[in-house]
Amino acid sequence: MSSPSTDRVVRSVLIAALTVMALALAGAGLAQRSSFDHLRTTFPLTGVHAVTPCESCHVGGQMAGTPRQCEYCHRPGSRIAATAKPMRHVVTTQACDVCHRSAATWAGARYSHVGVAPGSCMSCHNGMAAPGKPTRHVQTTSSCDSCHRSLAWLPAGFNHAGVAAGTCANCHNGSTATGKPPTHIVTTQSCDICHRTGVAWIPTQFNHTGIAAGTCATCHNGVNAVGKPPTHVATTLSCDQCHRTGVAWLPAGFNHAGVVAGSCGTCHVAGGPGLARPANHIPYETQILNGASLACDACHTSTTTFTAQRMNHNNSQGNGSGNCKGCHQTGTTFLGTMQRNSLTHQSRTGVTDCSQAGCHRPLGGTGSTYVRWL
Repeated sequence: MSSPSTDRVVRSVLIAALTVMALALAGAGLAQRSSFDHLRTTFPLTGVHAVTPCESCHVGGQMAGTPRQCEYCHRPGSRIAATAKPMRHVVTTQACDVCHRSAATWAGARYSHVGVAPGSCMSCHNGMAAPGKPTRHVQTTSSCDSCHRSLAWLPAGFNHAGVAAGTCANCHNGSTATGKPPTHIVTTQSCDICHRTGVAWIPTQFNHTGIAAGTCATCHNGVNAVGKPPTHVATTLSCDQCHRTGVAWLPAGFNHAGVVAGSCGTCHVAGGPGLARPANHIPYETQILNGASLACDACHTSTTTFTAQRMNHNNSQGNGSGNCKGCHQTGTTFLGTMQRNSLTHQSRTGVTDCSQAGCHRPLGGTGSTYVRWL
C-alpha cells in the first residue's frame, strides 16, 4: 500500500503531464488555425466573422457540413451562437444578404421594395419594424408611396388634391412643411392666393388688390420683392406712377412732367435706363450746330413716342453755312427719300449745298421753310 505522500507525488506528475499535453495540443491547434486558408471553403471571413472563435460555428469540432447561408445561423433556436432576427424585424422571406451587405454591422441595410404591393407601406413603416411617420408629419391618411419614393424619403411630392382652399398654413407652418421665409411679403392672405399648389412656390402672382397707391416700395425693396435695378431711371416717384401693378413691369409709361428741358440725355443714352438714339440717328453733334449739341426735346416733343418728331432747323442751317448735305445726301438712312437723287436731281455747276443753290429754303424760294423740299 502506498503512502499519502507517494499519492501526492503521483497526482502532481499526472497533472503536469496532462498540462503539457494540453498545451501541446493547443499549440498545434493554433498553428493549424493560423496556417489554414479559409478562402478554400468559399466562405471568406470578413467583418465580425474574422474575429469570431472557430468553435462558435464549428460546434464540437465538426468542420465539414458547416452551413454558409446567413439565415441558417441567424435564426432563433440555431445551435450556432449567432444573432437572430429580432421580433420586430421586417416580415420577409428574403435572405439576410439581400438587404444586409456588410458582415461588420447590421446597420445600413437597403431593403428591396420590388414586389411590395402599393399602399401597403404601413405594414412595415409603423415605427417598429421600420421608420414610420414622425410626430410633425403632414396630417394625411394617404399611403406613404403616394408622396415618397422607395429610394429615399426626400424629396417627396405631396398630392394636394382635395386640400381645402385657404388651409395651406395648417401644414406650411415652418415645422410640418416649408413655411414663409423671414423675407416674405407681409400679408395675411392664404398661400394659395398667390402660389400654385402642388407645382412650385415660384413663379407666383401676387394679388395687388387693396394695396394703397404709393406704397409699392414697402415690398419692392429688393429683399421682400423685386426692387429697382441699378440702371433704373433716377426718380423718387412711386413705382405705380409708371408701372402697372399686378401685370408686369413692362411696358411702363414714364411721367415726364417736371423733367427739366434739355436734360433728356441724362437717361436717354447708351447703357442708360431710357431708350437711347439708334445708330442711324441724325448726327446732331457735328452736323446740326457746327459742333454744338441739340437736346432731344428740340425735335422729339412727345413723351409717349419718338416717331412724331419734327426736326428744328432754326439757327442750324439758316445762317447760310450750307451744311444740308450733312444729313440730306444720297446713301444716308437719316431721312429716307428726302435726299438728293443723283440720277434725276438738277444740279448747278459750282453749287455745294441745297440752300446756297437758291432752290430750297431758307435761301431759296421753293416750298415751305424747313418743312418740305417742294
